Amino acid sequence: MLCYAPKKYIEKILDNYRRIFGAWPKPATSPLTTGDHPELDTSELLNEDDQKIYQALIGALQWVVHIGRFDIQTAVMTLSRYRAMPRQGHLDRVKRIHGYLSKMRHATIKIRTDAPDYSNIPVKLYDWEYSCYADAKEEIPLDAPEPKGKPVTMTSFFDANLYHDLISGK
Repeated sequence: MLCYAPKKYIEKILDNYRRIFGAWPKPATSPLTTGDHPELDTSELLNEDDQKIYQALIGALQWVVHIGRFDIQTAVMTLSRYRAMPRQGHLDRVKRIHGYLSKMRHATIKIRTDAPDYSNIPVKLYDWEYSCYADAKEEIPLDAPEPKGKPVTMTSFFDANLYHDLISGK
């Protein structure tokens, strides 16, 4: 099992949060509340100084996502839409994400390094002859180096949230 966690960086941004707001973030059990719709927020717009704070906090959270805390990715990317004109409610949500990181600062992303067993999942065979992929072939360069190490199997899980943003329909 490969494990990694940006613990030191999280400690750094939490110290920065305490320096900015004068207190530690309130611990939260999730990055955002269930059914939250920041696009519907009508609280007052932030002044220029608070906008800069919002932008700095969002930038730090984007970096946390980049270095491994994928559990906050949806919340951070949703709120980064409002960097140009954030509202007080958006800043409160960013504070909640910091509270979640505060509570879950020692969370670790674990990656299994063994090959998954998919023997109990039925394999569906498709006839691609009548699709746009009918004559597709994988182009492998003739001078490609020999692969080294064990083969890697990547498994992706996804959730189709086809209408979360109530304004844009995205």
